[in-house]
Amino acid sequence: MQLEIEKLVYGGKGLGRFQGRTFFVPFTAPGDVVEIEETLKKSGYSEGRIKKIVKKGKNRIEPRCPYFGKCGGCDWQHLDYEAQVEAKRAILEENLQKIGRIKKPNIDEVIPSPNPWHYRNRAQFKVKNGKVGFFAKGTHEVVDIDRCDILKENLSQAIKGLKKLASLLPTEPNEFHIYSSNKDEVILKIVYHGKFKKIDLTLDDIKDMLNVNLVGFGIYKSGESGYPERIKFFGKDFTYEKIDKFKFRVSADSFFQVNRFQVENLIKKVSQGAMEYQYLLAADLYCGVGTLTIPVGRYVHKAFGIEASFSAISDALYNKDINGLRNISFFCRETEEGIEIIKENSPDLVVIDPPRSGLSQRIIREISSLPRLKRIIYVSCNPATLARDIALFYQHGIHMEKSKLIDMFPQTYHIETIAFLRKVR
Repeated sequence: MQLEIEKLVYGGKGLGRFQGRTFFVPFTAPGDVVEIEETLKKSGYSEGRIKKIVKKGKNRIEPRCPYFGKCGGCDWQHLDYEAQVEAKRAILEENLQKIGRIKKPNIDEVIPSPNPWHYRNRAQFKVKNGKVGFFAKGTHEVVDIDRCDILKENLSQAIKGLKKLASLLPTEPNEFHIYSSNKDEVILKIVYHGKFKKIDLTLDDIKDMLNVNLVGFGIYKSGESGYPERIKFFGKDFTYEKIDKFKFRVSADSFFQVNRFQVENLIKKVSQGAMEYQYLLAADLYCGVGTLTIPVGRYVHKAFGIEASFSAISDALYNKDINGLRNISFFCRETEEGIEIIKENSPDLVVIDPPRSGLSQRIIREISSLPRLKRIIYVSCNPATLARDIALFYQHGIHMEKSKLIDMFPQTYHIETIAFLRKVR
């Protein structure tokens, strides 16, 4: 069957219609006319795959990466970057309209990544039978790669060394987790899912093999929590990120934003929201290493952050001190317990950066009922759950004033948004 692709949707696929039926087809571009075959049929839609491109859309380009279409890491390398950003803006707007029930959502700023390549400062490589790479989309088959053009240059160059390391280890690991700071200090995790034999290689051995400034590496085993549990660490288990006037320690078991070119923009836009009013107390839920708590703390009377990860909270407490801020506190709590601390302190500003699944109805209800609440700054990596939560906040008298799209994930369909909500009653 032949159809024309009308637009891109969240998830990365193109949408087209054939005889009134909606089809979703990966690796297509708006304006493409394609011959497809149906791969999946559901009650309301079908999925298909390209058999032939009859006519190319105006924004279709040749993908830069030889693994594109096989490796599951990227979705949109076949689109020029300007078209990628515009597609994300349209997807965000549609989600805010249809799910968030906002007739004319105010997306007042769209910030492309200064460089759409070599932006990622971390990766989780899969390892299997000598292959090192990423899973093919929708499978657990490892696509063997020699480079990755969305990774920082030093991490991409380390891939060949990781293959050599995998072959020399007495037990093949299941994953390599690697992170590079903006000072090019690299930390490596070697992750096993089952039993493994002792590793005799030294830090210098692995450093020479990878040909990067490796400052530390750890041996980890997959835990019941889903997060790797540390067995042993060699060398330094932390590094530093310098972002504008702020310095952050990031430990091996903590998280930091992945787009090294956009972190500063994210911090600045959230901070601007904290500067618009003389807030007495700001709460930062899912605060991590204090990436947003600390900049916001510069512009409010007091601030506190809540995070479930002990490693991240240890970093956050350290970061508070090295940035010279005495008006900030941090609490290591699961979200459901953390909300009790928020209720006790009754902040007038709440910053939220939840996981992709968004917020529970209880958290939305409890935050909405804070007696002094004036504003919520909601940072989201999923426009669908963001829009759902905005609709729920609306029921409690909290409205979205504006939103900003920051492209943290070029070449993929993922969308980062900052939504500014205000309590109106």
